[in-house]
Amino acid sequence: MYRTFDLAWLFALLLAGCSGSYEPARRDAPAAEPSAPNAASAPTEPAPASDPHHGLAAFAPAADAADLGPEVTVGAIRLKGPEGWIRKQPRNEFVSAEFALPKAEGDESDGRLTVSLARGSIEDNVKRWRGQFGGKPEKDSQQEQEIAGLKVTVVDFVGTFNDQPGPVAHGVQRAGYRMLAAIVPVGEQLHFIKAYGPQKTMGDHEDAFYAFLQSLQKK
Repeated sequence: MYRTFDLAWLFALLLAGCSGSYEPARRDAPAAEPSAPNAASAPTEPAPASDPHHGLAAFAPAADAADLGPEVTVGAIRLKGPEGWIRKQPRNEFVSAEFALPKAEGDESDGRLTVSLARGSIEDNVKRWRGQFGGKPEKDSQQEQEIAGLKVTVVDFVGTFNDQPGPVAHGVQRAGYRMLAAIVPVGEQLHFIKAYGPQKTMGDHEDAFYAFLQSLQKK
């Protein structure tokens, strides 16, 4: 009797096992590929700092600074540097011409004047220059002059100047600095004439700076 019951119970278990839906996992099944991140949520690179020379062709350096004369030709204009200014090799490839303005007695460094081409609007570039004095120079002058039939925007700022040698370089705060600068638009090109240095030194070269502007000719 017990043997008959055991056989019936075993037979019932076998029937249940055959009718089940369980399927063992395949050992050779490949692992699931990780899902790709959503492109829309991927972080984007920060926009580069504003650079008015970005995208412009670099100037080839002169063979020797001693071979450079006082005459400057850049873009669509010509200028002539006054006596006493020292022509130098530009510090970077986006400056067409550079002069050292000899320091006044008691000042620690010369002034620096550069001539270059740039992009952007006149308003944006003046705002950027003003920002180099913390946005609120102690002296803040902006005017327009007509020279050689061209409308020239001239600024005169005094204050603590953020002297930054390049777009990504750390600036050095220089108190008591002055900037005399001009923007000359010809067509869609902007020409920068920018001088800055210790206030006393720049005062000594103020007349020469404006004489330099007056030498401007359109090519």
